[in-house]
Amino acid sequence: MLKNIHILATSLVINALAASSAYAATVNVVHGIDGRDLGANASLPVDIAVNGRCALKGVTFTQSAKVELASGDYTITVHPADGKCGSTPVITQAVKISDQEGSLFSAVASLTQNGTPQLAVFNNSRDLAFTPVVSIRHLAAATPVFVTYRSSELRRPITTRVRNGKFVLLGVLADRIPYSATIAAGSKRRTVAKLSGVARRQYVIYNIVGSTTNGFTIISEKLNP
Repeated sequence: MLKNIHILATSLVINALAASSAYAATVNVVHGIDGRDLGANASLPVDIAVNGRCALKGVTFTQSAKVELASGDYTITVHPADGKCGSTPVITQAVKISDQEGSLFSAVASLTQNGTPQLAVFNNSRDLAFTPVVSIRHLAAATPVFVTYRSSELRRPITTRVRNGKFVLLGVLADRIPYSATIAAGSKRRTVAKLSGVARRQYVIYNIVGSTTNGFTIISEKLNP
């Protein structure tokens, strides 16, 4: 299993999708499906379309890309890569962007607990309540995991049970505070990953993806508040 994981998603900045010159939201699209969990190569290249327009091509496992979208209703589809979003989509997800300027969203292609592909969409501006804050999302094909969080601000560690599609917020009230987290799975709470860092006035998001079958991977996102 993976320990002391620190995997940074590759950032590809795409600006061609704006519905107008005034952007309402930044959406960080993350590829979090290990192809082995679907009987394919681990990298599993995909094309991603927004409202039928092929926006991202050949995105591979652990990569991410930021898209700027104006307010409105969108349909995001994820396709096995052919360079033109022409293959049958494996994920179709409706996304609504409000007219609130500066919103930060994440859209993570991942797996449900039962291993079905999903696009998990999170409104970071609404969900991240502290500055800085650590958020850990469970998006792996696995039963609930246990997150144990430690920092010098706490008298004792905090352990939280997190189900697939949910997240835990771990507020850090001061700047430059070291923190660590242990992620455990299964009834015996077997450690599958360890995280550590220093809060630096930003949102740090850890996406737990993969599966109990082929192992867990952590994909991190860092967003300025």
